[in-house]
Amino acid sequence: MNYLNKIKTSILILGFLLNIGTFTSYAQTIKGGVLGGLSASQIDGDTQKGYDKLGFFSGVFVEKMFTKVVGAKVELYYIGKGAKNNAGGVEIFKTHLNYVEMPFLLTLNPIEHVEVDFGFAYSYLISAKMFEYGDEVPNSAIDMHNSDFSGIVSGSYYFSTNVAFNIRFDYSLIPVKNNPNWYNSNLSFGFIYKFN
Repeated sequence: MNYLNKIKTSILILGFLLNIGTFTSYAQTIKGGVLGGLSASQIDGDTQKGYDKLGFFSGVFVEKMFTKVVGAKVELYYIGKGAKNNAGGVEIFKTHLNYVEMPFLLTLNPIEHVEVDFGFAYSYLISAKMFEYGDEVPNSAIDMHNSDFSGIVSGSYYFSTNVAFNIRFDYSLIPVKNNPNWYNSNLSFGFIYKFN
C-alpha cells in the first residue's frame, strides 16, 4: 500500500469515526472537531536560522476521553512547513514543504479550561520546492524524503466548551533530507472548534 492510499484510508477512518460520534449514542464519549491556524517554521541543518517561513494548517480531529483528565486524540490536517532567509530585503533562500500530517496524541486536562496534548505524528510530503535568489531549484536537487515522523507537544485554552486557542510545537525525529541532515522545526498558533 503506497502513502497516498494510506492517507485515503486514514481520511475514511476519521470520517467513519466522526459519523459514529454524530449519529449514535457513542457521541457522549467520542467527539470530533476542526482546527486551523498559522505556522512558523525553520529547518535545522540548512544553515538558515529563525522561524521565518510562514504557512498555515487546517484539518479535523476525533478524541475520546477515558476519564475527566485523560484521553486520546487523532488529528488529520494539511500544514505548510519549510524555511526562509531574507537579507537586506533580498530573498536569498526559501523552501516550501507541503504535508498531510496525522498526529496521535495523549490528552490531559490538568485544570479547568486547559488541555495538554503530546505524542507523535506521521507526515506525508505532498510537494516540495526550493528557491535560491528567487529562482526555483529543480525538484531532483532537493532530494526530500516522502515521510516525516515527529514529536509534538500542544497546549490549548478553552474559552468555552467548544472553542479554544491552541499553540503547538513539533520537531522531526528523523531527517527529512540527508547530506546534510535536515529536520523540520515548527511552531503553530490556531483555534480549535469542538463539536457537541
